[in-house]
Amino acid sequence: MKKLILRTLTALFALTLSIELPSRAFYSSQMNTYEKAIHSIDSLKQSCRTSKQDPGILFARYIDQQLIPFWIGTPWDFNGTTQIPGKGYIACGYFVTTVLRDAGVNLNRVKLAQQASETMIKSLTKTVEHYPNCSFAEFIQKIKAKGVGLSIIGLDNHTGFLYYDGKELYFIHSSYVGTGRVAKEVASSNAILQYSNYKVVGFISRDKAFIKRWLAQ
Repeated sequence: MKKLILRTLTALFALTLSIELPSRAFYSSQMNTYEKAIHSIDSLKQSCRTSKQDPGILFARYIDQQLIPFWIGTPWDFNGTTQIPGKGYIACGYFVTTVLRDAGVNLNRVKLAQQASETMIKSLTKTVEHYPNCSFAEFIQKIKAKGVGLSIIGLDNHTGFLYYDGKELYFIHSSYVGTGRVAKEVASSNAILQYSNYKVVGFISRDKAFIKRWLAQ
């Protein structure tokens, strides 16, 4: 029996050693690519100033396509404050403020992340709506009816982004349930959204004053 246990432990130890963890080179490569995405913000702003396309939509699309993919899978922790996608832990509020800062929004990342979600939202935009007396299905439809764009949502004990690409509405957040990581999920299937009694949404990409400030920063 002792020999069997010893062989089992030895096998498990060998298996543990065989698991390839992300190397420093991997993180370095990821950060270099992420930094390139961040540095492209200046050219994006220049394009917004000259393009006939809605700058709010371009802003929303940039965050969804250029920044969010790097953060997917980053572990959640209530006290997480990492600024490096995929390394360390990130709380829900810090996820929102860090992404916005990296997208070129001038803000105090730490101060806003530690505030109640509605306070954080209202410090960024005046285009804010509450949804106290509608069904979850009605809520989803009302957000979609606003059109393509990115917004910040505050819930009972959580916050994150809502992104509508014209076809599907997504909830992008550092999740404290399920995998416990940053995730981009179909909003209509998300239990955190559905069962939150409190829903406040700040439509940042549709707020012309917000976008004007962003372009000037």
